[in-house]
Amino acid sequence: MMSKNSIRYFVALMIVGGAASAALPPVVDGTGRVTSAPAQQSAPTNLLGMYNRLEQLQREVQQLQGQIEEQHYLIESLKKRQRDLYLDTDRRLVQLESGKIDLSVSGTSPSIATSSDASEGSQPSVALNKAPGEQDRLAYEKAFSSLKAGQYQQSITDFSEFVAQYPNSVYIPNAFYWLGEASYVNRDFQRADEEFNKVVSLYPEHSKAKDAMLKIGFIQYENKQWQAARETLEKVTTSYPNSTVATLAKKRLDLMRQENR
Repeated sequence: MMSKNSIRYFVALMIVGGAASAALPPVVDGTGRVTSAPAQQSAPTNLLGMYNRLEQLQREVQQLQGQIEEQHYLIESLKKRQRDLYLDTDRRLVQLESGKIDLSVSGTSPSIATSSDASEGSQPSVALNKAPGEQDRLAYEKAFSSLKAGQYQQSITDFSEFVAQYPNSVYIPNAFYWLGEASYVNRDFQRADEEFNKVVSLYPEHSKAKDAMLKIGFIQYENKQWQAARETLEKVTTSYPNSTVATLAKKRLDLMRQENR
Protein backbone atom coordinates (compact mmCIF):
# COMPACT_ATOMS: atom_id res chain seq x y z
CA MET A 1 0.00 0.00 0.00
CA MET A 2 1.36 3.47 -0.93
CA SER A 3 2.09 5.80 1.95
CA LYS A 4 0.53 9.25 2.17
CA ASN A 5 3.83 10.92 1.24
CA SER A 6 4.21 8.63 -1.79
CA ILE A 7 0.71 9.55 -2.95
CA ARG A 8 1.47 13.25 -2.61
CA TYR A 9 4.70 12.81 -4.55
CA PHE A 10 2.88 10.91 -7.30
CA VAL A 11 0.14 13.53 -7.54
CA ALA A 12 2.73 16.32 -7.66
CA LEU A 13 4.47 14.61 -10.58
CA MET A 14 1.16 14.24 -12.40
CA ILE A 15 0.35 17.90 -11.82
CA VAL A 16 3.76 18.99 -13.13
CA GLY A 17 3.37 16.67 -16.10
CA GLY A 18 -0.10 18.00 -16.77
CA ALA A 19 1.09 21.58 -16.52
CA ALA A 20 3.94 20.86 -18.90
CA SER A 21 1.56 19.29 -21.38
CA ALA A 22 -0.74 22.29 -21.10
CA ALA A 23 2.18 24.62 -21.91
CA LEU A 24 2.93 22.94 -25.25
CA PRO A 25 2.10 24.99 -28.37
CA PRO A 26 -1.14 24.24 -30.22
CA VAL A 27 -1.04 21.63 -32.98
CA VAL A 28 -2.03 22.45 -36.57
CA ASP A 29 -3.56 19.47 -38.40
CA GLY A 30 -3.58 18.86 -42.12
CA THR A 31 -6.72 20.95 -42.72
CA GLY A 32 -5.14 24.02 -41.25
CA ARG A 33 -7.27 23.95 -38.09
CA VAL A 34 -5.61 24.58 -34.73
CA THR A 35 -6.34 21.89 -32.14
CA SER A 36 -5.63 21.77 -28.46
CA ALA A 37 -5.89 19.18 -25.68
CA PRO A 38 -8.50 20.40 -23.21
CA ALA A 39 -8.34 17.14 -21.32
CA GLN A 40 -4.66 17.68 -20.68
CA GLN A 41 -5.22 21.24 -19.60
CA SER A 42 -7.85 20.13 -17.06
CA ALA A 43 -5.74 17.23 -15.78
CA PRO A 44 -4.27 19.11 -12.78
CA THR A 45 -7.76 20.04 -11.59
CA ASN A 46 -9.00 16.46 -11.94
CA LEU A 47 -5.97 15.08 -10.13
CA LEU A 48 -6.39 17.53 -7.27
CA GLY A 49 -10.00 16.47 -6.93
CA MET A 50 -8.99 12.79 -6.91
CA TYR A 51 -6.30 13.51 -4.32
CA ASN A 52 -8.76 15.31 -2.04
CA ARG A 53 -11.21 12.44 -2.39
CA LEU A 54 -8.47 9.95 -1.62
CA GLU A 55 -7.54 11.83 1.53
CA GLN A 56 -11.20 11.86 2.58
CA LEU A 57 -11.47 8.10 2.06
CA GLN A 58 -8.32 7.55 4.11
CA ARG A 59 -9.79 9.58 6.98
CA GLU A 60 -13.01 7.54 6.81
CA VAL A 61 -11.06 4.28 6.85
CA GLN A 62 -9.07 5.44 9.88
CA GLN A 63 -12.29 6.34 11.69
CA LEU A 64 -13.76 2.92 10.90
CA GLN A 65 -10.60 1.19 12.10
CA GLY A 66 -10.81 3.12 15.35
CA GLN A 67 -14.44 2.08 15.80
CA ILE A 68 -13.58 -1.57 15.08
CA GLU A 69 -10.77 -1.52 17.63
CA GLU A 70 -13.09 0.04 20.20
CA GLN A 71 -15.78 -2.58 19.56
CA HIS A 72 -13.18 -5.35 19.80
CA TYR A 73 -12.02 -4.01 23.15
CA LEU A 74 -15.58 -3.83 24.45
CA ILE A 75 -16.31 -7.39 23.32
CA GLU A 76 -13.15 -8.72 24.96
CA SER A 77 -13.98 -6.83 28.15
CA LEU A 78 -17.49 -8.30 28.22
CA LYS A 79 -16.14 -11.81 27.58
CA LYS A 80 -13.63 -11.43 30.41
CA ARG A 81 -16.31 -10.09 32.75
CA GLN A 82 -18.63 -12.97 31.86
CA ARG A 83 -15.84 -15.51 32.45
CA ASP A 84 -14.92 -13.90 35.77
CA LEU A 85 -18.54 -13.94 36.92
CA TYR A 86 -18.90 -17.59 35.92
CA LEU A 87 -15.72 -18.63 37.68
CA ASP A 88 -16.60 -16.58 40.75
CA THR A 89 -19.96 -18.33 40.87
CA ASP A 90 -18.19 -21.67 40.67
CA ARG A 91 -15.91 -20.68 43.55
CA ARG A 92 -18.90 -19.68 45.68
CA LEU A 93 -20.65 -22.97 44.88
CA VAL A 94 -17.60 -24.89 46.03
CA GLN A 95 -17.63 -23.02 49.31
CA LEU A 96 -21.33 -23.74 49.80
CA GLU A 97 -20.94 -27.41 48.92
CA SER A 98 -18.01 -27.79 51.30
CA GLY A 99 -20.40 -27.00 54.13
CA LYS A 100 -22.93 -29.59 52.98
CA ILE A 101 -20.67 -32.59 52.42
CA ASP A 102 -20.59 -34.89 55.42
CA LEU A 103 -18.31 -37.67 54.25
CA SER A 104 -15.14 -38.69 56.04
CA VAL A 105 -11.76 -39.28 54.46
CA SER A 106 -11.01 -42.90 53.68
CA GLY A 107 -7.27 -43.49 53.39
CA THR A 108 -5.03 -41.28 51.30
CA SER A 109 -6.90 -41.61 48.02
CA PRO A 110 -10.52 -41.40 46.88
CA SER A 111 -12.53 -44.50 47.76
CA ILE A 112 -15.55 -45.67 45.82
CA ALA A 113 -18.55 -46.66 47.92
CA THR A 114 -19.50 -50.30 47.46
CA SER A 115 -23.04 -51.58 47.00
CA SER A 116 -23.17 -52.57 50.66
CA ASP A 117 -22.25 -49.04 51.72
CA ALA A 118 -24.71 -47.29 49.43
CA SER A 119 -28.46 -47.25 49.54
CA GLU A 120 -30.35 -49.20 46.92
CA GLY A 121 -30.51 -47.39 43.60
CA SER A 122 -27.81 -44.86 44.51
CA GLN A 123 -24.78 -44.30 42.31
CA PRO A 124 -21.13 -44.63 43.33
CA SER A 125 -19.60 -41.58 44.97
CA VAL A 126 -16.16 -40.65 46.25
CA ALA A 127 -15.45 -39.78 49.87
CA LEU A 128 -14.22 -36.20 50.22
CA ASN A 129 -13.05 -33.99 53.03
CA LYS A 130 -15.85 -32.18 54.79
CA ALA A 131 -14.17 -28.81 54.33
CA PRO A 132 -11.16 -27.62 52.34
CA GLY A 133 -7.85 -27.12 54.10
CA GLU A 134 -5.68 -24.06 53.64
CA GLN A 135 -3.11 -25.78 51.41
CA ASP A 136 -5.54 -27.38 48.98
CA ARG A 137 -7.55 -24.17 48.81
CA LEU A 138 -4.46 -22.20 47.81
CA ALA A 139 -3.45 -24.83 45.26
CA TYR A 140 -6.94 -24.87 43.76
CA GLU A 141 -7.05 -21.07 43.54
CA LYS A 142 -3.68 -21.06 41.81
CA ALA A 143 -4.98 -23.40 39.10
CA PHE A 144 -8.20 -21.42 38.99
CA SER A 145 -6.29 -18.19 38.42
CA SER A 146 -4.53 -19.71 35.41
CA LEU A 147 -7.91 -20.68 33.99
CA LYS A 148 -9.34 -17.19 34.57
CA ALA A 149 -6.37 -15.67 32.77
CA GLY A 150 -7.02 -17.88 29.74
CA GLN A 151 -3.77 -19.80 30.29
CA TYR A 152 -5.42 -23.13 29.56
CA GLN A 153 -2.32 -25.28 29.21
CA GLN A 154 -0.93 -23.90 32.46
CA SER A 155 -4.25 -24.50 34.20
CA ILE A 156 -4.18 -28.12 33.00
CA THR A 157 -0.74 -28.52 34.59
CA ASP A 158 -1.87 -26.82 37.81
CA PHE A 159 -5.11 -28.78 38.14
CA SER A 160 -3.30 -32.06 37.38
CA GLU A 161 -0.81 -31.34 40.17
CA PHE A 162 -3.70 -30.42 42.47
CA VAL A 163 -5.52 -33.70 41.79
CA ALA A 164 -2.35 -35.71 42.45
CA GLN A 165 -1.52 -33.87 45.66
CA TYR A 166 -5.02 -33.51 47.18
CA PRO A 167 -7.07 -36.52 46.01
CA ASN A 168 -9.59 -36.15 48.86
CA SER A 169 -10.10 -32.41 48.62
CA VAL A 170 -13.62 -31.07 48.37
CA TYR A 171 -12.44 -29.26 45.25
CA ILE A 172 -11.66 -32.49 43.38
CA PRO A 173 -14.93 -32.69 41.38
CA ASN A 174 -14.45 -29.10 40.24
CA ALA A 175 -10.81 -29.78 39.41
CA PHE A 176 -11.80 -32.70 37.18
CA TYR A 177 -14.44 -30.56 35.51
CA TRP A 178 -12.09 -27.65 34.81
CA LEU A 179 -9.45 -30.05 33.55
CA GLY A 180 -12.07 -31.20 31.07
CA GLU A 181 -13.00 -27.64 30.11
CA ALA A 182 -9.40 -26.56 29.57
CA SER A 183 -8.70 -29.67 27.50
CA TYR A 184 -11.89 -29.07 25.51
CA VAL A 185 -10.77 -25.54 24.67
CA ASN A 186 -7.42 -26.96 23.54
CA ARG A 187 -9.38 -29.47 21.43
CA ASP A 188 -7.84 -32.37 23.31
CA PHE A 189 -11.15 -34.20 23.23
CA GLN A 190 -9.80 -37.50 24.53
CA ARG A 191 -8.47 -35.92 27.72
CA ALA A 192 -11.59 -33.78 28.08
CA ASP A 193 -13.85 -36.81 27.74
CA GLU A 194 -11.88 -38.67 30.42
CA GLU A 195 -12.13 -35.80 32.89
CA PHE A 196 -15.83 -35.14 32.29
CA ASN A 197 -16.61 -38.83 32.70
CA LYS A 198 -14.87 -38.81 36.09
CA VAL A 199 -17.27 -36.12 37.24
CA VAL A 200 -20.34 -37.96 35.96
CA SER A 201 -19.37 -41.40 37.23
CA LEU A 202 -17.68 -40.53 40.55
CA TYR A 203 -19.73 -37.50 41.59
CA PRO A 204 -23.20 -37.91 40.03
CA GLU A 205 -24.84 -35.66 42.61
CA HIS A 206 -22.34 -32.83 42.23
CA SER A 207 -23.46 -29.56 40.64
CA LYS A 208 -20.93 -30.03 37.82
CA ALA A 209 -22.26 -33.46 36.81
CA LYS A 210 -24.94 -32.06 34.50
CA ASP A 211 -22.47 -29.70 32.80
CA ALA A 212 -19.99 -32.55 32.39
CA MET A 213 -22.64 -34.77 30.80
CA LEU A 214 -23.52 -32.01 28.33
CA LYS A 215 -19.87 -31.59 27.36
CA ILE A 216 -19.53 -35.34 26.84
CA GLY A 217 -22.34 -35.07 24.30
CA PHE A 218 -20.59 -32.15 22.63
CA ILE A 219 -17.35 -34.12 22.43
CA GLN A 220 -19.15 -37.06 20.84
CA TYR A 221 -20.58 -34.61 18.33
CA GLU A 222 -17.10 -33.24 17.56
CA ASN A 223 -15.85 -36.81 17.11
CA LYS A 224 -18.76 -37.51 14.74
CA GLN A 225 -20.15 -40.19 17.04
CA TRP A 226 -23.66 -39.22 16.06
CA GLN A 227 -25.61 -42.01 17.77
CA ALA A 228 -23.70 -41.69 21.03
CA ALA A 229 -24.03 -37.90 20.96
CA ARG A 230 -27.79 -38.15 20.39
CA GLU A 231 -28.22 -40.58 23.28
CA THR A 232 -26.11 -38.48 25.67
CA LEU A 233 -27.84 -35.22 24.79
CA GLU A 234 -31.28 -36.79 25.10
CA LYS A 235 -30.26 -38.11 28.52
CA VAL A 236 -29.31 -34.56 29.53
CA THR A 237 -32.77 -33.28 28.55
CA THR A 238 -34.55 -36.00 30.52
CA SER A 239 -32.23 -36.03 33.55
CA TYR A 240 -32.12 -32.25 33.97
CA PRO A 241 -35.38 -30.84 32.55
CA ASN A 242 -36.02 -27.10 32.66
CA SER A 243 -32.32 -26.39 33.08
CA THR A 244 -29.78 -24.44 31.06
CA VAL A 245 -27.95 -27.63 30.06
CA ALA A 246 -31.22 -29.14 28.84
CA THR A 247 -31.81 -26.08 26.65
CA LEU A 248 -28.30 -26.32 25.21
CA ALA A 249 -28.71 -30.05 24.61
CA LYS A 250 -31.98 -29.46 22.72
CA LYS A 251 -30.32 -26.84 20.53
CA ARG A 252 -27.54 -29.24 19.61
CA LEU A 253 -30.08 -31.99 18.90
CA ASP A 254 -31.99 -29.58 16.63
CA LEU A 255 -28.74 -28.80 14.82
CA MET A 256 -28.07 -32.50 14.33
CA ARG A 257 -31.53 -32.95 12.83
CA GLN A 258 -30.91 -30.06 10.44
CA GLU A 259 -27.62 -31.65 9.43
CA ASN A 260 -29.30 -35.07 9.05
CA ARG A 261 -26.95 -36.55 11.66
